[in-house]
Amino acid sequence: MLVSLWFLTSDTHAQSFAANQKAARFVAEVVMNDFRTAQAGGGYVFSYDSHETEASLSARLDRWFSGADPQAIPMEPAEKQALFGFYWAASMMPAHSPCFRDIADPACGEDLSKWMARELDDDPRFIRAYESARTPLGLPPIERNAH
Repeated sequence: MLVSLWFLTSDTHAQSFAANQKAARFVAEVVMNDFRTAQAGGGYVFSYDSHETEASLSARLDRWFSGADPQAIPMEPAEKQALFGFYWAASMMPAHSPCFRDIADPACGEDLSKWMARELDDDPRFIRAYESARTPLGLPPIERNAH
């Protein structure tokens, strides 16, 4: 009985990631803005395949956030970790956050930086969310900050 209970809890833990759609859309908007900047010859944060299009990138992000294909986005582990950081911050923001209307709004930067600071400070909610998403999203092991 204990063995079957262990299998049930292990399976539940493995399936515990379910993307917050509002946060996933926010990350998609961040990535698309970065992609458009890269395409225009400006500086960019994430790396993209030379044949990438907005449609293919959007589809890859959807597939990645589904948790079904951790390799759907061919980015470096640190880039995936950064994407998850944006995702977690967005998932913690209130529904009325300016970030969900316009990511260029200065008030969005304030909301985002507040949650990103908590992430950098190893907020236990971030750690739990990251660990539950590690396998489904193909995230690297988390490096905890030394305090």
